[in-house]
Amino acid sequence: MRKSKEENNKEKNNKEKNGKSSLKKFIFSIVIIFIIITAIYTALSAYKWQLLANAIISNTPSIVYDSEGNIIAEIGKERKQFNVSINEIPSNLKNAYVGIEDQRFYNHFGIDIKRTSAAIFNYVFKGKTSFGGSTITQQLAKNITNDNSTSVYRKVNEWFRAVSLEAFLSKDEILEAYLNIIYVGPNIYGVKNAAKYYFDKDLSDLSLAECSFLAGLNHSPNSYNPFLEEKDNSEKIEKRTKIVLNKMLELNSISQDEFNLAINEVENGLAFKKGSITSNRKWYI
Repeated sequence: MRKSKEENNKEKNNKEKNGKSSLKKFIFSIVIIFIIITAIYTALSAYKWQLLANAIISNTPSIVYDSEGNIIAEIGKERKQFNVSINEIPSNLKNAYVGIEDQRFYNHFGIDIKRTSAAIFNYVFKGKTSFGGSTITQQLAKNITNDNSTSVYRKVNEWFRAVSLEAFLSKDEILEAYLNIIYVGPNIYGVKNAAKYYFDKDLSDLSLAECSFLAGLNHSPNSYNPFLEEKDNSEKIEKRTKIVLNKMLELNSISQDEFNLAINEVENGLAFKKGSITSNRKWYI
């Protein structure tokens, strides 16, 4: 029996529907497989990154053995003694760094959306390749990897790593690691060494003005070194330190009276005294 034209059209439509349905199922399957593979890769990458970050932050020495199992070297052992806990770091110093470097540090998840959006806008529409907008967590990630390139790929990786750090470390742990790892002067790392080098003091003895100076260093440590013989940095140092103090006052980290006393100390000239650093620190990666 010959099929009617209507039946032929219906059968044709059914075949087309079945074909489209199969194609959709195939595409859907590919997408699901891609998502699963991406999720597994991301999870593994995050896990490896966390292992690396933990090793660097905890400053556990890398032990090198010979073929007979004897220890022949402990790389990074000398750095342990220079680390300070978050409880040993004065509130004024913590607040100074947070204020000038990342004022929303305690509220973001590793990325400051507002600053990052502005950085992306500048990159896309103004061609600025420095990106900017880095949070303290991002800076810690950058210091751990020691990657100073300006590529988009590096920046995206930095965002991913910063979010990962926030997932397994508390804010205090991140800030502690950051203040122990940052470059503060000629082959000098960490705020403990900074206090010794610039003022020959322990962290607990730093004044508010001195804390503000150290936080201001992060902008360009070598540019604000008061011990350079070839030029006088006093005016530049005073200006930068006042910027930090004004930010702290703006954020209510200090009172007006504290601000006034610190400004007076800065204007009279900070009492720099070069201390001796017996063993410079280096991060081994």
